[in-house]
Amino acid sequence: MQSIEIFDDIIDKPLQEKIKSTLFINTFPWYFISDVTTSSAENKEKHRPGFLHLFYDNFKKNSDYFSMVQPIIDHTASKLKLKLPQIIKSRAFLQLPLSLKDYTVDNAHIDNKRPHIVFLYYVTDSDGDTIIYDKKWEKGKQSMNREETSKLLIKKRVTPKQGRVVVFDGKYWHTAEQPKHNNRCVINNNITNESV
Repeated sequence: MQSIEIFDDIIDKPLQEKIKSTLFINTFPWYFISDVTTSSAENKEKHRPGFLHLFYDNFKKNSDYFSMVQPIIDHTASKLKLKLPQIIKSRAFLQLPLSLKDYTVDNAHIDNKRPHIVFLYYVTDSDGDTIIYDKKWEKGKQSMNREETSKLLIKKRVTPKQGRVVVFDGKYWHTAEQPKHNNRCVINNNITNESV
């Protein structure tokens, strides 16, 4: 996959609202993570804390809430005419505005070393654009530091809008701006057509 695709209202408004209200009720099982981009072992710089919910992991369902995410994957795969997509990982991230005095862009990263396509769904309107760079990962570590990230050229910038999904080759280095004004909530799906 070479291009970056954006589809607005990939699912109907009632389902968009159901997902949003479910993820923002006080009983939804969010889990704290010290950095939304990389593991603590990889990131020695300032951490970007947030919350995670893992719907699907290593080709297996991990959450009873996955059924509400499935239509996002199904409708996106249908638009792309992908047959029998396999889900490597599906997870929601919630970032809260932080009072950072310097750099607002997270470190560039890839989600998975295995070839995959990213279906990134925006749960709400917010600030904190997704940035997709023009370079692809080839081998080695899955994240860059701040200096390495600053040398990359931006291929596409996507603003979070409820119901929007952006689709791109998972080998592209990508990141997000830290939100300054709104909660930023996304559902990140890593998909492959390879046999498992």
